[in-house]
Amino acid sequence: MKMPLKMHTPLACLLASLASVTSLNTWATTPTGTPHAPTHTTPPTPTGLPLWEAGMAVGAGYVPDYPGANHSRSRSAVLPVFIYRGPVLRIDGGSVSGRLVRSSDWELDLSANGAFNANNNDLRQGMPDLDYLFGIGPQAVYKGLNTWPGKPTLHLKLRAIMSTDFSRVDSRGISFDPQLRWRLPQVAGTPATLSLSLQPSWASRSLQSYFYQVNPSEATATRPAYNARAGYMGTEVGITLSHRPQRDVSWFFTARLMSLHGAVNTPSPLLRDKSNFSVGAGVVWTPWRSGSKATD
Repeated sequence: MKMPLKMHTPLACLLASLASVTSLNTWATTPTGTPHAPTHTTPPTPTGLPLWEAGMAVGAGYVPDYPGANHSRSRSAVLPVFIYRGPVLRIDGGSVSGRLVRSSDWELDLSANGAFNANNNDLRQGMPDLDYLFGIGPQAVYKGLNTWPGKPTLHLKLRAIMSTDFSRVDSRGISFDPQLRWRLPQVAGTPATLSLSLQPSWASRSLQSYFYQVNPSEATATRPAYNARAGYMGTEVGITLSHRPQRDVSWFFTARLMSLHGAVNTPSPLLRDKSNFSVGAGVVWTPWRSGSKATD
């Protein structure tokens, strides 16, 4: 089965939720508005958190085959987890941060994403399968929206997208995904954390064609030829509930709704449903950790 990029697959949901779950402890000791880089006059102090943690995550979900697909199915994933809290380099969930490029309002780091493959979809019968997708690129995070309700952060993500069948890797263009993200700890008086997100997406013609192009040789009586265009792909609303009840164990539940109303390729015969819903859950286990502590 092949699945789209974006946060609609258990694999991608797992990456996003890992970032949410692991960051519960990663940045908890950093005062809001304080630069993260150590100064020359005040030596860094231990945070009480391990310098690194490692383990695995297991997730499963029910998701559409690709954005706009008219068919959904169950998927699952098992992924390794590695968290590193160095004085400069930070690896946390789905992002890699360089703390030298950081201020009280801005952070610049790398973000990554991934998606399953998809085949045997009725709309794509007789067409090439969709391979596994992965993307990586810079992410600028703006933290200066303190006057907004809930004090959200703005994540500006630009990713280069590649596909692979594990015998070759092909470029599939780029995506731009600005995201507003809210984090509400101790929701409803419980120790759980609620994360909310709103993310419109734009994609290059190459990536849009990967999902929605129908070449003349692939056209049928019910699937006319179609030339995909670059532009707006859709908007996703996400909600994730997560908690770390023990030092080594975290869990999460996530649900996401993507609206493709107004998407540039809605005329494509491969874009059948203008609303896609996905749901997933998982457990993160990190039994291995360093004896040395991270510094703030």
